[in-house]
Amino acid sequence: MKHVLRTAIAAGLALTAIGSAQANTLSVDGTLFLQAGGTTFDTWKVAMTTAGSFSVDVLAYEASQSNVATAGYFAADLNGDGELTWLDPDTHWYLDDGSAGLTAANHLARCDDIANNCATVNTPTISLVSRTQVQGAADGSIHFRRDPAFDITLAAGNYQYVMSDYRLTDAEAAAGINSGDSFSAPTGFVNPILDHGDYRITFSSDTLHFAVSGNTITVSQVPLPGAVWLFGSVLAGFGVTVRRKARVA
Repeated sequence: MKHVLRTAIAAGLALTAIGSAQANTLSVDGTLFLQAGGTTFDTWKVAMTTAGSFSVDVLAYEASQSNVATAGYFAADLNGDGELTWLDPDTHWYLDDGSAGLTAANHLARCDDIANNCATVNTPTISLVSRTQVQGAADGSIHFRRDPAFDITLAAGNYQYVMSDYRLTDAEAAAGINSGDSFSAPTGFVNPILDHGDYRITFSSDTLHFAVSGNTITVSQVPLPGAVWLFGSVLAGFGVTVRRKARVA
């Protein structure tokens, strides 16, 4: 009896340990480029195989302020690629209904700067809430208003998450170019990189699994840990042992 109890407790501890390790995180990197007509933008396809909630965290603007003369100004290589770039992220969510391009009718939400141009959205399809963030936040962002971070809930279905610079309108999204846009370095920065801007997006959840293939991110439920089946089998064996001993008695 004691042996069975010890085994059941051990299985329960294993279940707790493995279950807590299932929190999943996916980081994807990208680069936007300056072209004659403006800047490019990236579209990440997001396939929600199940409804669920997760967090989105962007790192892109690699300076603490927009002017080097500002007190406390400093720059940091946020994505570790060995260079400093100044992408001011403007992100958008679209429903992906299979039609070509990005249409205004399918636009669901915009999240630009933290707590600014990142309005709370709550519909049966999407719920989005900006996360409070200040300069020097734990996520690594160093500018007090750049780099959006938010919690989102999506219904099962297909979506497109767009990463652009500064300001992308529905018309520009449909046309495939962020017209007239250019990357802007902090005022006073010497010899800045202005032909491209780098970014990193981190998706995280305690209950969902992320997998990436090309520009498609598939979001699914976290598989049930193997310890669940172990724990169940131990409990079943425990029940059988108790009943057998009762009959012998």
